[in-house]
Amino acid sequence: MELIKEIFGSVKIYKLKSRDDNRGNLTYVCDDSIEGFKAKETRTYKMPKAGTFFGIHYREEISPMAKFVTVIQGKGMDYVVDLRKDSPTYLQYESFELSEENNLAVLVPAGIGHAFISLEDNTIQVYTIDRSGNDGHSKQINYADEKIGLKLPIPISEISDYDQNAPFIAE
Repeated sequence: MELIKEIFGSVKIYKLKSRDDNRGNLTYVCDDSIEGFKAKETRTYKMPKAGTFFGIHYREEISPMAKFVTVIQGKGMDYVVDLRKDSPTYLQYESFELSEENNLAVLVPAGIGHAFISLEDNTIQVYTIDRSGNDGHSKQINYADEKIGLKLPIPISEISDYDQNAPFIAE
C-alpha cells in the first residue's frame, strides 16, 4: 500500500496493492502498513442506485474513531470535511473519486467529516473502523450547510432520514 496524498494534515489517501493472475484480481484492502490504524470491524455497503448518499458523518476528537474506506465495485465521490474548530482549514472540504479502477482508499481520522455519493448503480463500498460499532455512533452535519458548500456531481436518489434531517453547524 502506498501513501499518495495527505489532506488537512491528517487525512491520508492510499493506492492499494493488487495483482492479477489467471484467476482474476487480488487487492489488499487493509493491512498493517497503515501507521497508527488497527482494524477492529469491517463493513460493506451495496448501493443499488447511483446517487445513494451517505452524508457528513464524523466522530469528535474526544471520542476518536478512524475509518478506512475504499470501493470494490462501481465508483463514488468521496468527501472529507475538516470539522476541527481550531484548524486553519476548518469547514473546508476536498473530494476525490474512489473506484474499482483507481484502487484508492482513504483514511479518515476523528475530527474529519466523511460523506460519499455513489456514481454508478451497484457500487460497493468497504470500510474498516478501528472501534466496534457498539462503541457509539457517529454524528452528522447537514450536507446542505452553506458554511461548507458541498457540491455533489449528481442528484441524490437515496438518503437516510437522519442524513436528510441532520443539524446544521451552530454558530
